[in-house]
Amino acid sequence: GDSSAVANKLADGVIKIFSTKEAFAALKDDGSVVTWGDDEEGGDSSAVSNLLNSNVSHIYSTDTAFAALKEDGSVVTWGSTSNGGDSSEVNSFLNSNVIDISSNKYAFAALKEDGSVVTWGGQNSFSGDGGDSSAVANDLANGVVKIFAAQEAFAALKDDGSVITWGDDDEGGDSSGVSTFLESDVTHIYSTDAAFAALKDD
Repeated sequence: GDSSAVANKLADGVIKIFSTKEAFAALKDDGSVVTWGDDEEGGDSSAVSNLLNSNVSHIYSTDTAFAALKEDGSVVTWGSTSNGGDSSEVNSFLNSNVIDISSNKYAFAALKEDGSVVTWGGQNSFSGDGGDSSAVANDLANGVVKIFAAQEAFAALKDDGSVITWGDDDEGGDSSGVSTFLESDVTHIYSTDAAFAALKDD
């Protein structure tokens, strides 16, 4: 709530403000980003400040971390390392061609131009919360058109109308019980905190 340390940077040019639970990030019209709030939850972006001084197009957040999508399709992350602030393990996949990012409480999922998905974060949950998509990696290698999020799970809609889910099994990550209904003809997905509903074209 106290932005006095960055007041001069917030005096003009801000076009959009994003938040974690305890920090803010302001996107300015020159593509730069200004952050404040809890240092460990996204308020301190000094480690990546050189990457946030221009060309940022949008910012996404988990509860305690931010991810900035830049105009060249690269992604910059900061905040809580366990909840998405550290993307070093997948940086080679995030340096270009990202077109959209989805987030839940603990993890991020990035959609790339080729329809593939890259995930990171979510290292605090014993049951899995979407940061690790290795179990469905083959299904996420191509054809994804949109990613939807519950609090601890993700659902990906593919161009053939099928749906792939991962994350906490009890909160939408396990769709095996209805998998035959999700093989085709899905047009959109909706979510609660811990469940998904798929609308089909019929």
